Amino acid sequence: MNENDQYITQIIAQHTPNITYIVQNKINELTPHIHTWANGHAYILKLSGSLAKGTAITGTTDIDIFVSLDPSVGTCNTLENVYNTLRNRFNMAGYTAREQNVSVGINHTGLKIDVVAGVKHHVLGLDHSVWKRKAKTWTKTNIDAHINLVKNSGRVSDIKAIKIWRKLHDLDFPSFYLELSVIEALKGTGLLGSSPTTNFVKVMNYLVNDFENKVITDPSNQNNEVSDELTVAEKQKIKDLAQTTLAGNWNQAIW
Repeated sequence: MNENDQYITQIIAQHTPNITYIVQNKINELTPHIHTWANGHAYILKLSGSLAKGTAITGTTDIDIFVSLDPSVGTCNTLENVYNTLRNRFNMAGYTAREQNVSVGINHTGLKIDVVAGVKHHVLGLDHSVWKRKAKTWTKTNIDAHINLVKNSGRVSDIKAIKIWRKLHDLDFPSFYLELSVIEALKGTGLLGSSPTTNFVKVMNYLVNDFENKVITDPSNQNNEVSDELTVAEKQKIKDLAQTTLAGNWNQAIW
């Protein structure tokens, strides 16, 4: 391992959180409110997002919680109503709920918690319908498939390095979009003896040359274009910073 590889590996280690106990406490705390809101319908509460995938970094990691609701919910509620009543439940419980795109966000004791509610398509299946507030429509997704894809991609450390880069340069780059972009950028790159430095540079080159026009879709729903989450201007900002990063020093890229 060369000096640059050692540097990136050390930075990733420094930015890796250890908050398992805190996360479980927060889930336990929210469970009674979710139970009341579910109103007798069967549900499963599970950790999702970066913490579940192993790609979380310190400083920016939200606690993402997914509420999987029984299909019976869909017979008596619209998905918009599911979203709105969840937000109202948290407000009634004394939290200040934020309306986000598919999640309801709350802040508690300095932690950001994002809760997504999805209605199962079938009792034994893993596909869910979730409400997209900004587009005012629903979409199909599969949180378990997302977690397994990223967790088993062999690119967890590379994703963390790019998330650190995103955080330090204050970029708007949604996490799942970022994760899929890193996996796409390193497609065909071997895992055995993989160099953190080489992979970081490959991702930067991808962001400069391919990212802007690359269509990235939800692997569990090809009709859901994840790349639509950013505007042309937001993508250009990412491209410009990647170009600047390639021309600079390592301690100006991530630290």
